[in-house]
Amino acid sequence: MKTDLNLLRVLLAVHETGSVTTAASRLGISQPATSAALGRLRRALQDPLFVRRGLRMHATPLAQGIIGKTREVIDVIDRDILTPPTFNPSTVKGTLTLCLSEIGEAVFLPDLYRLFKVQAPGLVLKTQSLAPEELDQAMYEGRVDLSIGYFPDLRGADIYQQRLFSHVLVCLVREGHPLRGSRITLSQFRQAEHLLVRDGSRTMEMYEQYVFSQGIERHVGLQMSHYMSVPGLVEESDLMVVLPKTIAERFAQNGRFRVMAPPPGFPRYDLKQYWHRRFHNEPRSRWLRAQVSELFDGYLGAAEPVHGATVEF
Repeated sequence: MKTDLNLLRVLLAVHETGSVTTAASRLGISQPATSAALGRLRRALQDPLFVRRGLRMHATPLAQGIIGKTREVIDVIDRDILTPPTFNPSTVKGTLTLCLSEIGEAVFLPDLYRLFKVQAPGLVLKTQSLAPEELDQAMYEGRVDLSIGYFPDLRGADIYQQRLFSHVLVCLVREGHPLRGSRITLSQFRQAEHLLVRDGSRTMEMYEQYVFSQGIERHVGLQMSHYMSVPGLVEESDLMVVLPKTIAERFAQNGRFRVMAPPPGFPRYDLKQYWHRRFHNEPRSRWLRAQVSELFDGYLGAAEPVHGATVEF
């Protein structure tokens, strides 16, 4: 026999109040609707369930036998199923996985790690880099909680995104480099000896596409796949490297490098956080997105929500 859960709620309310009218008021439904529900349950169980004595309805033996289990079932449903889950970062344990590029790790990870150590010490922060064709599925399955950076391929209807700040490209040279001034002209850019980093990130891929689309020919003296060796190579040569401003300024903090603006017209790229619609309302995901937004919202410019509707945290 299949029974509507609401019928069991009526059974329990009538037993506890001793009155159909009072039970209806407790349940927030009309008295006729309560009576009709009780009638359906009586027919299903083939028992009157309650017999009136004086002003109160008293349970029959059959009703008394199922009321205890009914209360347990309803308590479990209300407490464990229908109650919205909560997330307490100070006590939770587990792993949060972010998808970041090499540049993204340098920009985002230090601040996120410091925040996690304070607010969520039981969470282990894990990062990985995935190809675009893998990332969407990993986010759908929950293997990646959040992607942060420049991911123009994440455009599906099930992917939410929020802009954090704009990615600005600059040129980095050693202190004492023959190039002077705060901005490089297009002619100087063409003539300079370039250190080219192709790390597989979409930002630098877009930069390469821009250079190609503008017909800008460069003199590439050295090409490499990672950024770790960039400072040593640039410091000891006349090589110039194009980097995101956030990375270039970190390299320049020691005073041995100069940051120069590229020729006019170089594009800016929005860095965003991305998450899957399946986890939009999950408390852990909401907390994580709020922390990222608070840390980096407007980092290099005003942030704006990006999706079909306003993105809420």
